[in-house]
Amino acid sequence: MAHDLFGTDLRLVFARDSEGADLATGLQDLETVEGLENLVQALTLRLLVDRGELAGLAHPRYGSRIRDLIGEPLDRANLELLRRYVRQELLRDPRVEEVLQVSVTPHDARRDGVDVLARVRAVTGQEASLEVHVDGT
Repeated sequence: MAHDLFGTDLRLVFARDSEGADLATGLQDLETVEGLENLVQALTLRLLVDRGELAGLAHPRYGSRIRDLIGEPLDRANLELLRRYVRQELLRDPRVEEVLQVSVTPHDARRDGVDVLARVRAVTGQEASLEVHVDGT
């Protein structure tokens, strides 16, 4: 039943040092992802896509505002704002009941990107964690 709730999609592979994601391929076919793992993948995509980036596909409000603050000083106030952006975006998915934890930290001394760690409770009561790396480019 939970698999139906969370759906099935093509599995994507997210590489930290690359732009976006690639389709995962098994021995001969594309791989799929389902259940809670599909929810984590969907939430990851939601955070990686910039708000408005899919407007041409009739989804103008899909995506996050994380990159709005990349390039700005990543001081305490802006990091808190980023945490709020992440929390709001995760809650937009109707399969998420509650955001349990959000951590946003600058990549390194250059501060040209952030690492996001989050933990959510799905509407089924299951908990899931996700990790997203957002670059300023």
